[in-house]
Amino acid sequence: MGRGVHCGAIAFYLTPCARLAIIARVMPTLSSFLSLSHLIPLRRIPFWAQALAVCALFAIAGVVVLDDYGLSGHEVDQRRIAVANVDYIATGDISGLSQPYDIAFRYYGMAFEMPLLLAERAPGLQDSRDIYLARHLLAHLFFIAGGFACGMLAYRTLGSRWVALFAMLMFLLHPRLYAHSFFNLKDVPFAALFVIALYLAHRAFRKDTLGAFLLCGIAVGLAINVRPFGLMMLPMILAMRGLDLWQASRGEHKRMLATAGIFAAAALATLYITHPYYWENPLRFIEGVRKLSQHPVILYNLFMGEIYRGDVVPWNFIPVWFAITAPPVALALGVLGAAAVCWQGIARPIAALRDRETRFRVLLLGCVALPVVVVIALRPHIYDGWRLMYFMWGPFCLLAAVGLHNIANIRIGMDIWKFGALLPGWVRGDGRLRMARRPLAYGAAGFGLATTLTAMAALHPHHQTYFNALVDTKTPGALISRYDMDYWRMAQLQSLEYLLARYPADTLRVWPRTYMARLMLPQEDRDRIIDSNNLHAADFYLLKSYLADRMFTKSSRNMRLHIHPRIDLRSIPERQPIHSVHAYGSAIAGVFVKDAVAYHAAYDDVAANGTPLARSDFDIYAYDDALYYLSANCEPPMSRDAAIWVFLHIFPDDPADLSADGRQLGFENLDFRLDTHAAFFDGKCMHRQPLPDYPIARIRTGQNVATSAGNQWRADVSLSARAEAQAIYARILAGDYGPPVAQSHFDLYLRDNALTYLKSPCAPADTHARVFLHIFPTDLADLLADRREHGFVNLDFQFADHGANIGGKCVATRDLPSYPIDRIRTGQFVSGEGRVWGVEFPAAR
Repeated sequence: MGRGVHCGAIAFYLTPCARLAIIARVMPTLSSFLSLSHLIPLRRIPFWAQALAVCALFAIAGVVVLDDYGLSGHEVDQRRIAVANVDYIATGDISGLSQPYDIAFRYYGMAFEMPLLLAERAPGLQDSRDIYLARHLLAHLFFIAGGFACGMLAYRTLGSRWVALFAMLMFLLHPRLYAHSFFNLKDVPFAALFVIALYLAHRAFRKDTLGAFLLCGIAVGLAINVRPFGLMMLPMILAMRGLDLWQASRGEHKRMLATAGIFAAAALATLYITHPYYWENPLRFIEGVRKLSQHPVILYNLFMGEIYRGDVVPWNFIPVWFAITAPPVALALGVLGAAAVCWQGIARPIAALRDRETRFRVLLLGCVALPVVVVIALRPHIYDGWRLMYFMWGPFCLLAAVGLHNIANIRIGMDIWKFGALLPGWVRGDGRLRMARRPLAYGAAGFGLATTLTAMAALHPHHQTYFNALVDTKTPGALISRYDMDYWRMAQLQSLEYLLARYPADTLRVWPRTYMARLMLPQEDRDRIIDSNNLHAADFYLLKSYLADRMFTKSSRNMRLHIHPRIDLRSIPERQPIHSVHAYGSAIAGVFVKDAVAYHAAYDDVAANGTPLARSDFDIYAYDDALYYLSANCEPPMSRDAAIWVFLHIFPDDPADLSADGRQLGFENLDFRLDTHAAFFDGKCMHRQPLPDYPIARIRTGQNVATSAGNQWRADVSLSARAEAQAIYARILAGDYGPPVAQSHFDLYLRDNALTYLKSPCAPADTHARVFLHIFPTDLADLLADRREHGFVNLDFQFADHGANIGGKCVATRDLPSYPIDRIRTGQFVSGEGRVWGVEFPAAR
């Protein structure tokens, strides 16, 4: 072993010239090996059979890694639209396609989704995990079918098995497309369908029959259905047919026009038949193209360290993303192939127009270049890297095959291999370097595929984060601060699996939403995970690590999430994740635990320094120009649907401070959902509600059982009455009021022509019941005419209008009439239930 290591080290440090000499000696041997008689039988096997064998290997590998991939949000939406389309076909009810949740969804083609839906319903799959695993498998197999078409097309156009095999592998081994082939059921199926349509187009021109063009038209119609970008194939193929018509004799014009007509008709008819939303009005297709290109939902992109809106990305957005995420060898060969096609067209334009194979290569170049030009010129909404343009990869792989074929078959003496004549003879090896051109080309391509496969193994199952050496992949954290790496949060699945394993018996409350990832888990694990609609109610945070600071800073701008004026929301999760998912040294996902210390500090600060306005199911404090709702017994809801509504009505001193709608009500409505805006921790909860800046006379808040999942409670606070109650209570404690004139549920005091009610300690229920107060005058003539038959004046009132709960002591005062009073009857009652308590006593003045 020591000798082998020593020899390897020596070989590594050889000079470049020495290495070239070794290659010159070894490559001819390899070349002769490739032509050995025992490999000749392989040529007797049809290429399509060899390609199918490769597809079978990829299919087996796909089955093995199937459950390693998560679920994207688009899958659920796409399946929902497929269900609506199928229901429309079955019942004629189009309402399911007209739902307002996303105005663009109704325009998405379902040519790929509806077969998936039928495939899942055939065996009666019910569990979400089984349903989406089946969909992932079928989508991946369709991606492999696209690779098969790519290989077959390369073989038909170039005639080389090795080059065709490399084209097929280059298509299938693009790391990003490979990962997306499982969970991206729009862009990758379109990429596969696009290259299938190209293969059928080449076949149609080769066979030149009505049936072949009919089949090609169907494929193009399906491609347009899946993505409107498929429209570009229609004029391109018709233009190629026009060139055939230009060269053909008069006797062939009629047949060629018929094939062109059947192709166009088949494409348009297929689009119409497979898109139910267009059945009532085919012109909706024009509106659909516009809606899908200018999507109403504005998304943002992290690109080269800057944040861009999807509708204002830089002109180089697609070219850069394409260049930095393509496997290097495929990228180099594709550029070389594109250059060769351009040179061929420029050097001999008339010959290029006449030659069908050259025209088809120009078509491939157009399929790569034209979409980039359209995006730069028209500026449609672009987001999530270059996934909307994945369909360019198939034509690019075919251009790469052209580049590889040109290198492997380049002619000696008039091309780049001429540089061999400039080398020293001992390096040139008497012309043996010339014999090695094919093994060198195929070896370099094979080495590129091997390095790509190695990178995929290292990234598994997050191939969607692949970058090549054109960007800095070595410095930890460099990539994730400059480019979107896991924009669909596919790493959430691995994060949830970690939490489930670490806390095997606990219910896990997580933020943000993990609904998609949970659908890929077994039912018993899904039941243990609760999606929190409120970041303050979660116990665990599943975040892109570098976005934690940015996300919480953004959240702090929302006043309802700002739970305390001196609590930095970025300190809510502990700073170090308990688990991270990495790619290229960057944490694409992190699992953070709630830091309850920050919440306890805020809770204790308000309780110690705030002014309690009322005590009910919640202790309500005034602090820092806001109301705080505190409770020591407040568990977060177990379901996103368990809404806990709290009503909050603000009555100003001057009604003119209200808006027009508020003036009709008489108050400003600040109702809020406690389950989405409160902080929950260790059985406690706290919510901060900012108050308007105008003078406030009264606050009414509480919950109604009919509209809330919580308990019924109510607190009414008159701020002016509270201030008066505080002053009176201080005077009672000082002895200014003397002993009470009556005692019952409350102690009653008479002073300064006012009756004061005091109870200590005081429960919330003591202030909820209405107070009745009947004044019996010494002379009935002092009463108004309509009250004389009753013998008293009614001064009933709500406790909150004339008093307050001050630190657990309830104090209220009510001014009395100025005339002589014989006796007073007072107490509390609940409407419909009767008297709670009552007392009558003489009014000694």
